[in-house]
Amino acid sequence: MKIIKKSTSCLLLIIFVIILTGCKGSKDIQGNWKAQNNDGKNVTIQISDKDITVDGNKLEYKQNAVGNKNGLKYKGIMVDDIQYVIVFPEKDKNIAYMMKPESSDDYLYGTLIFAMNKNDYPSYKDYADRYIK
Repeated sequence: MKIIKKSTSCLLLIIFVIILTGCKGSKDIQGNWKAQNNDGKNVTIQISDKDITVDGNKLEYKQNAVGNKNGLKYKGIMVDDIQYVIVFPEKDKNIAYMMKPESSDDYLYGTLIFAMNKNDYPSYKDYADRYIK
């Protein structure tokens, strides 16, 4: 009986830890990003494990999706009850883009919000032409 109680307690603790850490942002989306929007405006985006800051405007987010479709890895984030997706179109984790998906059925179909790069300011137009079909 003691073994069952200990096993149950351990299992509940593991589930609780997974739930708590599941809301934090993945390491590959965290960091400082150089980005460009559809108007060609360069912005900086800082992503921590719980916050996203776009040009000084800090908001909380929760990561709510992780996926891989057609060779594209993506992370879904919820900001103020709005779904966004950060997509890694190449193996290089320094290159990404942020989209607002049209539905939760297909995270990779929607509106491009930011072209993102950890090293240099990217071109929104180039990302749209190259990565958005």
